[in-house]
Amino acid sequence: METASVLAIISGICWATNITIVKWALTRSRASALVGAAVGVTIAALVSLALAFLSGSPLPSSDVLWKFAIVGVIAPGSSQGLFVSSIGAIGPSRTSILIGTSPVISVLLAVIFLDESWKTTIMLGTLLTVIGGGMISWERGTRFRHLGILFALATSLTFAIRDVVARHFNLGTSTSAWWSGAIVLITAAITLWVFVSLKFGGSWRVQMRKALPEFVPSGIMIGIALPLLLEALNKGAVKIVAPTALAAQNIAIVALSGWFFGKQERTKQVLIAMSLILLGGILVTIS
Repeated sequence: METASVLAIISGICWATNITIVKWALTRSRASALVGAAVGVTIAALVSLALAFLSGSPLPSSDVLWKFAIVGVIAPGSSQGLFVSSIGAIGPSRTSILIGTSPVISVLLAVIFLDESWKTTIMLGTLLTVIGGGMISWERGTRFRHLGILFALATSLTFAIRDVVARHFNLGTSTSAWWSGAIVLITAAITLWVFVSLKFGGSWRVQMRKALPEFVPSGIMIGIALPLLLEALNKGAVKIVAPTALAAQNIAIVALSGWFFGKQERTKQVLIAMSLILLGGILVTIS
């Protein structure tokens, strides 16, 4: 198995662990999703920065900083609050599965903007992914919130844009994934705290105290997962890395959330939807 695929799998499992932790943290802390996201990403930035220093990699040049800062503003900066809100609204499994549509969006964007190849299997994989996402969107239940679906799909779009932009910026650069990850997360943390300040004003400290320490483990997982994903994108094409990472994430999240939160996280419809999206991702990958 190629290094890019191994890194993508590990990253996907870390993301799944993070999603499970976020649901647990929201339930325990009763904190705002936006503040919880800001706390988690801030911890992630510190973790990634520490790992970047420990890696011994050279400091990035100034012309690299602004590029990965843009990635950070896109995701998780502009999307993490929506991501956490979606987990709270529709649960870890459904959020993860809907975000599983992002590899197809990534591939379509990569075909358009990065001149990656286009094949019939990409069209078929896209169709299966759309059907799988539709099954979640059409699911009925008293605890099911359609606003959470919109949050998850919006997050999926930002993740797809992030993957393509990161892949584009990674080409031709020798910056280590640990440093690029640190830059992305620091910028994302700043972006999120700006949103928090605009929404809560002077009361943000109360919300932050609610979010601590429950969101700290989430930050640790993000601080490991994102640099690994960026390194995978540095070593492999978007059409390989994105579906592999999301496949690992979805399989892990159904197992973890089903274990921690019960059978409502792995209903028959959820499992079928996950299978369709995974199959779609595989078809896109082999293209």
